[in-house]
Amino acid sequence: MPLFSSTYTNKVDKKGRVSVPAPFRSTLPSDDQSISVLPSLVSKAIEGFDYSYLTQISERLDNYDMMTVPGQPSNPAAKILSRSMTLSIDSDGRIVLPQEFMKHAGISDRAVFVGLGKTFQIWSPEEYTAAMGQDEEELM
Repeated sequence: MPLFSSTYTNKVDKKGRVSVPAPFRSTLPSDDQSISVLPSLVSKAIEGFDYSYLTQISERLDNYDMMTVPGQPSNPAAKILSRSMTLSIDSDGRIVLPQEFMKHAGISDRAVFVGLGKTFQIWSPEEYTAAMGQDEEELM
């Protein structure tokens, strides 16, 4: 399983193409140069992981009771799996971020990749700075 660490800021072109940091790419399986992403359910970021992690999420959700009660939180599979997309990494190490995901995260011309171990996040520089400021305040 890949291990994503460190923080990188890369340019995003007008078509939404951005380079996945080389250290992130090097941890992916050589037979699957893709990443899976979805808009974060808890922040203005894009959650990212490799396909095997998405498979693990799906297996965990298989144990969830699929019956939902009106007015209660909806099925987590619908919130996670139905919103996720798998993006191929091209020969130049780039992905194309979906426009609706960029809008969710406030990403325009730069993207911050934040390694979180088995997963990573993609932020706009402004939102990332604001979120980190909040975290520092909470620690004090």
